[in-house]
Amino acid sequence: MHKKLIAGLALAGLSQSVSAQTAPMPKCVSVTQAEALVTYLLPTAVQASRNKCAATLPATTPLLKENSEQLAKYRAASEAAWPQAKSAVAVLAGEKLPSEIDDTLLRPITDAMFSSLIGEEIKPKDCDLIAKIYHDLEPMPSSNLASLAISIVQAATKDDKKQDIPICKAPA
Repeated sequence: MHKKLIAGLALAGLSQSVSAQTAPMPKCVSVTQAEALVTYLLPTAVQASRNKCAATLPATTPLLKENSEQLAKYRAASEAAWPQAKSAVAVLAGEKLPSEIDDTLLRPITDAMFSSLIGEEIKPKDCDLIAKIYHDLEPMPSSNLASLAISIVQAATKDDKKQDIPICKAPA
């Protein structure tokens, strides 16, 4: 299921979360889990963007700056978000994920899967926009960025449209 949910680095982590499936997923992730997944994937999205855009962006672009303060903040928030993000991965994977899988195995698999999926979606023509969004979002804390991303996804999703990441609807 490869669909762009929204252009930009902030949502790149969400745009490709689930590999193609033949049956609809019976479960959904909570808003908290979805936000944690976005927060967890921010460093992965940045690295995937760097890999795709290094040849098309000037070396002085903030997105390409190694070990920036912004990326350090994303990495710290990513670490803290892992427990909730892991629960989102478990929901998305369903029965395909052994319940006893250790984090030392699950995290690298999760990172590699999402990095590949995010990288597939980034086209050279997207790099300038991604770099601009990355720069513009620099002062925003990861938690606010994740909340904004999920709010945009929820607002943009039609009730009858299947979501790549099924986010549970809040009770009315």
